[in-house]
Amino acid sequence: MMGIGTLIIFIAVILVAAVAAAVLVSVASNLQQRSLMTGIQTEEGIATGLEVVSVMATDGSVGSDVENFEVLVRLQPGSDPMNLNNTVLLMDTSANSESLSYNGTADSTDGGTAVDTAHFNVFYAKQGPDYKANYVSRGDIVKLKFKCYDCTAGDTGGVGENKKVRMKIIPRVGTPAIVEFTTPDVITDNRINLWP
Repeated sequence: MMGIGTLIIFIAVILVAAVAAAVLVSVASNLQQRSLMTGIQTEEGIATGLEVVSVMATDGSVGSDVENFEVLVRLQPGSDPMNLNNTVLLMDTSANSESLSYNGTADSTDGGTAVDTAHFNVFYAKQGPDYKANYVSRGDIVKLKFKCYDCTAGDTGGVGENKKVRMKIIPRVGTPAIVEFTTPDVITDNRINLWP
């Protein structure tokens, strides 16, 4: 009788230990999956983004100002492809701020700028090996083109002379690209390089 009681207790201890081990393995597996997903999301958030190569502008129709902007961008090293439909471009001056979104079309001829001031247009200056429409992928060099009319309150045109401008390109996931520059003291050329 003592042997049977001991055997029952021994089997019960083994069953409890097996259940406890199964729970621990399940919890460890769940924690591993969560930490892996968190790591992937963190890496994506840090590594994903655009690198601004240059900012150009052309003279506006009124006075000494610039209205038509071209921002040349590419993916920063290690970045995942970026969907332009989920990207916002902010343009801030001391007097005004504009928020522009992608208008959903690529200008295949590079023949102008976006017709309104609420959107930016895209021209692929170079298509990389992983080219996909409406994305900035590895190897792509892209021009973001937009018109900034009445960017400075009280002016009748674009951004005037000696004005500080801050541009921020914000993706849905990733780090924003920020560029700050000051327009020239005297704008005499029709096309000027603003940054770098």
